[in-house]
Amino acid sequence: MDGLALIFILAVVVEKIVEIFKDIVYAIPFFPDKFRPLTLELLSLACGLVLAFQCNINALLLINVNTTNPIIGFIITGLVIGKGANFAHDFFHTVGKNRLSPKV
Repeated sequence: MDGLALIFILAVVVEKIVEIFKDIVYAIPFFPDKFRPLTLELLSLACGLVLAFQCNINALLLINVNTTNPIIGFIITGLVIGKGANFAHDFFHTVGKNRLSPKV
């Protein structure tokens, strides 16, 4: 499977997982309202990081960006996955556009 397609699929999976847990987080009566969005955001990012490491997918290598430490690529991939499918699409669209534009 194409690596970028896998990232989008994982981003959609994370969105659905967070959507399921959203009802649970908002149903906890003693949990302060101001911490509920933060809790969902942290859950989303944690799921993205776990999936990136478990699937061994490094988005930076997929777009031909070499790093001295490959863990940085896994972390960035996990953050992109954790932010969701829209963010992943925007991220790769922007990076791809910048890499294809001629440098003056």
